Amino acid sequence: MATVPYDRSALKVSQVLLIGGLLIAWLVGLARPAAAVALPLFALVMLGSAYSPSTSLPRALYAGVLKRRGLVRARVRVEDPAPHRFAQLVGGVFLTAASVAALGGLLTVAWTLGWIVIGVAMLNFAFDICVGCIVYAQLVRVGLFPISSRRPVSG
Repeated sequence: MATVPYDRSALKVSQVLLIGGLLIAWLVGLARPAAAVALPLFALVMLGSAYSPSTSLPRALYAGVLKRRGLVRARVRVEDPAPHRFAQLVGGVFLTAASVAALGGLLTVAWTLGWIVIGVAMLNFAFDICVGCIVYAQLVRVGLFPISSRRPVSG
């Protein structure tokens, strides 16, 4: 397992943006179903964060604005960032499925998937329980993600 210094504050900022944005979209969506357009936007943000964490929009907001102005302090821990990236990927896939459901007019299905993402993001934000990380660890345990084949990351 490759461990590197990892700033969890960037992750927390991402979770706040995701939770807040989806909640606002859901509330607006109660009156205007077109608010479901937020689902693919957040799916893209999550998938982009999983693909390239260093260039993700939430990280840019954190590093460029919040951290620089002293509004959020760094919380650096030495850990493997791969489980967090996997969790973001799974969240992005759920929101992509929600987007497809919304496109098909299945708004109840779409927002149910959205609420699942909100719920697991809340668990991670409030209690540091990362459901995607737990799933990742189990997939490693059963051999679906062989961590020995990954290159170690120097930090």
